[in-house]
Amino acid sequence: MFGAFAEFVAFVVFAALIISTGSVLENADALSHAVQNLRQRYLLMEHYYKFLSLPEISERGAPLAGAAPRIVFENVEFAYPKTGAKILGGVSFEIGQGERVALVGENGAGKSTVVKLLCRLYKPDGGRILVNDIDIQDVDAADLRRVFSVVFQDFCKYELTLRENVAFGDLSKLHDDDALRSALKMGLAEGIAELGAPCGKLEENGVDLSGGQWQRVAVARACLADSAFVILDEPTASLDPVAESNMYRGFAEVLKNRGCIMISHRLASARMADKILVLRDGVVAETGGHDELIAAGGFYARMYRSQSAWYSSNPEGGGAA
Repeated sequence: MFGAFAEFVAFVVFAALIISTGSVLENADALSHAVQNLRQRYLLMEHYYKFLSLPEISERGAPLAGAAPRIVFENVEFAYPKTGAKILGGVSFEIGQGERVALVGENGAGKSTVVKLLCRLYKPDGGRILVNDIDIQDVDAADLRRVFSVVFQDFCKYELTLRENVAFGDLSKLHDDDALRSALKMGLAEGIAELGAPCGKLEENGVDLSGGQWQRVAVARACLADSAFVILDEPTASLDPVAESNMYRGFAEVLKNRGCIMISHRLASARMADKILVLRDGVVAETGGHDELIAAGGFYARMYRSQSAWYSSNPEGGGAA
């Protein structure tokens, strides 16, 4: 009987040890997660305090004279921090007033970097960017915002009314229905919803827009502002080729008195530009109109023929130029 009791006690102790071990492991796992979360929060706070310690930059600067600015890049160099390779290694070009320009090149050629430098999101490491002969770093921020309206690849989706979504391009036109509808027409977003309809899924009666429809709204937002240049940093990636082509044709027709800088990997859209800038190896490798660059038989011509081959009935033939 004593032996049976001893076996029972040993079993209870063993079971208690197993349970305790499981509890210790669970607590250790919870502690590990807590330490990891604490570390992540510490890093966030560290970035926050670094942000607070940044010096204030005055947005006031030299006013821009004239309503039709001219943009000049003079041997502009740029490399992202903590990277050895230069994205731009001496880029030079000029964009005249009201000119439609297409920036083309392979991935990583620096097309989006050029746009962000124009918007003064980055500072060039070398060279100068001039707007009407004034260094862009010295231009008054309010004036610069009147020069460019931009649609980036990572545009915002505001789950507000369609009216408000478009009016963020120029809040002074929040109640100007004609201007809002005109902007929606330019962005091929006409008929998506009523101006007062909420967009997204937050509201019970909200209009759930597709990715392509959100892009069209973002383009309409940029078109609403009375800027000298509309910059399209590949905003049509979610659109099919036909819709993208129609959108750019609409721009060519409507933005007759405004400049346009567009980036697109579909080179068929570049044909609508007055001038094409081909970025390669950190510089502007080729400049000219579509027909001129095709006749030159350089890098742009090879890229264009490579893409057109996918739409040709005879892919091996390289497609028609």
